[in-house]
Amino acid sequence: MGDLDEAIVLRREALELCPQGHPDRSTYLNSLANSLSTRYKQLGATADLDEAIVLAREALELCPQGHPHCSTYLNNLANSLSTRYKQLGEMADLDEAIVLGRDAVDLHLPSHINLSSSLKHLASALCTRFMQLRQADDKKSLFSLYAQLVHAPQLVSSTDLSAARAWIQVAEEFQHPSTLLAYEASLRLLIHHLTALPPLPQHLIILKKRSASLAVDAFSACLRRGARVRAVELLEQGRSVFWSQLSRLRFPLDDVMASGPAGRLLADEFMHVASLIHIALDSPGADQHGRLCHLNLQLQRIIINIRELPGLSRFLLPSLFSELQHAASGGPVIIVNASQYGCDALVILPDRDPVHIPLQITQESVRDLSETLHASTNRAKKVNVTRELGSLMRNLWDQVVSPIVDFLLTALPLQSRIWWCPTAEFSVLPLHAAGPYRKGQQNLSGLYISSYTSTLSALIRARRPAPSNTAGDGKRFIAIGQANAICQVEPLSVGTELANIGQHIGGLASFTQIEGPESCISRVAEELCKTEWVHLACHGLPNRTRPFESAFALHDGHFTIEQIMRCEPENPQFAYLSACHTTVGDEESPDEVIHLASAMQFAGFRSVIGTMWVVDDGETNKITSTFYKHMVDESGCLDHTRAAFALNKTMKSVRIPLDQRILYIHLGA
Repeated sequence: MGDLDEAIVLRREALELCPQGHPDRSTYLNSLANSLSTRYKQLGATADLDEAIVLAREALELCPQGHPHCSTYLNNLANSLSTRYKQLGEMADLDEAIVLGRDAVDLHLPSHINLSSSLKHLASALCTRFMQLRQADDKKSLFSLYAQLVHAPQLVSSTDLSAARAWIQVAEEFQHPSTLLAYEASLRLLIHHLTALPPLPQHLIILKKRSASLAVDAFSACLRRGARVRAVELLEQGRSVFWSQLSRLRFPLDDVMASGPAGRLLADEFMHVASLIHIALDSPGADQHGRLCHLNLQLQRIIINIRELPGLSRFLLPSLFSELQHAASGGPVIIVNASQYGCDALVILPDRDPVHIPLQITQESVRDLSETLHASTNRAKKVNVTRELGSLMRNLWDQVVSPIVDFLLTALPLQSRIWWCPTAEFSVLPLHAAGPYRKGQQNLSGLYISSYTSTLSALIRARRPAPSNTAGDGKRFIAIGQANAICQVEPLSVGTELANIGQHIGGLASFTQIEGPESCISRVAEELCKTEWVHLACHGLPNRTRPFESAFALHDGHFTIEQIMRCEPENPQFAYLSACHTTVGDEESPDEVIHLASAMQFAGFRSVIGTMWVVDDGETNKITSTFYKHMVDESGCLDHTRAAFALNKTMKSVRIPLDQRILYIHLGA
């Protein structure tokens, strides 16, 4: 507060040195008014707010028609008057704020950087007056203002996003017909905003603030209005935004290059700029942010030119349902969504519209289940864990999974494969393990074979065929173990685990075992880039507040998600992560699905086995040994598409505690 008080004193002195008639007097008046408004918000002294209004009026009076700051001064005075209305309830203040706000909006061109700010403040004032007087024109005007955000420019600011979120809030409150349009505009603005940012992990902080619950609430809004296909499209657009932003740098350009000479030239430019972005990402320095922003703008211009080519109008644009539906080609994908407005399941099938299954559970109850699970699986002395987990799995079955299974039984043969696509708080719950857990009754694992996917696009990518130039090569299998990582308790069975895997793999693949001092970061990164199959047996180190620092503990340090992201394997097929917490992501942004298993998927591995909590080192050897027996197909070959089947078969046959039997999950194809 001392700093603010001193700033006000200094600005008063500056204003005194700027007499009537001075060309900059309006600027100093506005600056002092802003500081006084800030102090009012801190201390609530009405005298500060009154003086701020007097100064803001004088600044506006000194601002001639056409002055570049005129709209700013109008907004500042309007905001202070709105604030005083909220304190004193004088309708004259609110009326004047609305008049000034209209003047500010009228001064803006559609592409003006401050337009969304002016729209937001004017709409807020109109909403306040509507709630008091119930004049229909005010309600109509405020939604007409928000509708202008649909035409916001390509270069999006955080203010645009804030205005769009305000539109959603008011639209939901009034159940207005523009609600879906508000969500669509918000998601489009979010994607444009993030696309213009350098793809750095620190921008996840921005993502958290500006996309929190946006996709899941949009999904819920669509279902409440019967728009099931649109629900899928918007959820896909708004989830895993960070991974999608990074994936665009690896987008296959075959269609662009095949379009003709102009396409080949643009594809070359795209790859050149993308390579420069990769170099800039690996070259931190004082000017890294500026270089990356410049390169991102170059990339955007190239993308716009590519979209003008015949047949490429949707290059890197959000996918349509007709494309996303291909994710269900191997079996239904079940989106399970938790929103403040309700919880729902939507079953995606390959040959019909999605099937909506409302769930009789609240978001708060889902959160309670996830907290109970976290407490049970992290307790040091797991005396009653089996009983607690059994109860939790029954609750999960009764409230979430059972109504979904009731539908699946009418549409799908038993023992078919299904894919779970959970959102928000559902993403940390073991849906695959739900069941009545009573004698004579089948749990889900006895009915269907479960896998997971973060998005529909991720599953489609996982099913892409191997590159033609590697299809004939023999499989390479790398088994990596680290029993003596610095500052970690030694996993007792790593050597035995790797040796047993080697016996099962035998002549089925070129097998390489790396452990001890050889399992260093540089060696593991190198091997990942040239292997099809990898098994990692080491400590997993989740970081729930800085997820890109989640890591595998290797001989010489932490092999982080950031480092995994830089690996570009030639033909990756399967990864088994025999480590703790490999599917644990950011606690504040679960929909981004940033964890060790998803990083392996981003690197290209089509099929991944991960873990939801702590692995019991004493049980891993039984599990992995049995698992690899089932990974061999009828012709005696390793097949990465058998992973879900092998995991399901393994957990039915090994005798291990419940918490270990349900912690392993399969992701991908």
